[in-house]
Amino acid sequence: MDFEPLSQLNMIIMGVQKNTENFIRDTFSIVNAIYNSKNNSYKLLKAEKEFESKKEYEKYISKYSNNLCTLYKSDYIEEESKLGTLLLDFLKYDFNNFDSFCKFVYKYGLPAISFNIELNNNSNNPFKDCPKLSIENDKNNIFYTEKDFLKVCKDNFKKRSKILIDYQTRFDAIIKFINNLFNLAYLNDLSIGERFYIYQMCDAPYYLGISTLLLSSATISYGITPMKDFGIPKEFKLEDFEKKAMLLAKDIKSHPKEYNKKPSIYLKFNCTTIETACLISILHLVQSNTPIAICKNCGNYFIPSSKKNTLYCDNIFEHGKTCQEIGAMITYNEKLKKDEINSLYRKTLSAKKMLANRNPDIPMYLEKYEQWKKEANEFKKDIKQGKKTEEEFKNWIEETRKK
Repeated sequence: MDFEPLSQLNMIIMGVQKNTENFIRDTFSIVNAIYNSKNNSYKLLKAEKEFESKKEYEKYISKYSNNLCTLYKSDYIEEESKLGTLLLDFLKYDFNNFDSFCKFVYKYGLPAISFNIELNNNSNNPFKDCPKLSIENDKNNIFYTEKDFLKVCKDNFKKRSKILIDYQTRFDAIIKFINNLFNLAYLNDLSIGERFYIYQMCDAPYYLGISTLLLSSATISYGITPMKDFGIPKEFKLEDFEKKAMLLAKDIKSHPKEYNKKPSIYLKFNCTTIETACLISILHLVQSNTPIAICKNCGNYFIPSSKKNTLYCDNIFEHGKTCQEIGAMITYNEKLKKDEINSLYRKTLSAKKMLANRNPDIPMYLEKYEQWKKEANEFKKDIKQGKKTEEEFKNWIEETRKK
């Protein structure tokens, strides 16, 4: 049965102010209800937040345990978060996994599952064939059974997840390039905006300064122009991305007075999908020159809170501790361990030197001291180059200290 979506917000209303992003967007929420088979209707039960304690709520719910059911309410929320939060959240989902896809749809509603839903047009709504539930105490909002919700997710999973994975791959490549996470020498000393300009010009879909990024599922166009009176190099017909990027980076660096380092971004978008909103986030991150790093603990992207905090994110990792807290403990323990090894090294070196000084008539002790010091210095060089570890150094010292 077709029906007009009353509680669904099929567009993401997105605004960016300073370093925050604001959304009024679609989502789902779960509500408990009881089913009346006589008239094929449902009655919504009170939510936990309406009770003073969890114990009172559980006592209330237990009275309906025999015919209790779960409904999915099409809902919307208003939220404010740090710029880039939605983008980085999007990149964490495993869209090869059906359960992960369902969680994504549950959190982001229609723009997460829909390819393109026009405003006030229900024909492309993936939930349009779901029966309209009769809710005794709510006539305004839209509800689905858990079975219908999962069926819609299953029907759209294969095709939709393929597109979402394509977007993840694209965004991942952009983030790595503009933040130089591969440590490419030719991108050093360039701003995030300059790197983004290079990426846009050197990657085929961006060559004309307009990105469609899988045009069938996004309605957005954009351009970025940090250049002033700066022409395209004659050799720019090269097909290889890396060669073009190196060439353009070289030309930018050799014309420091001919361009404006602050990028000018122009946008035209109809934010009907999550990936569209993610792309807008990327553009604002570029415009504000906001870096993105990879957490050394959890491996996820994060936006550093300061220039000094670029190793660990502040998300909860395990046992209520953030990666930042875990990272601090790791750093502290590594320092203790390193101090312990350095102390062992100094004591051993001192002992061998003392033995040589006390026995000048026995050349063997001096020879052993000089040889041990030489090998220890080589060991430390190997540690700096990543060839050996501190633990291996400690074991070597313990094995050779009395020889």
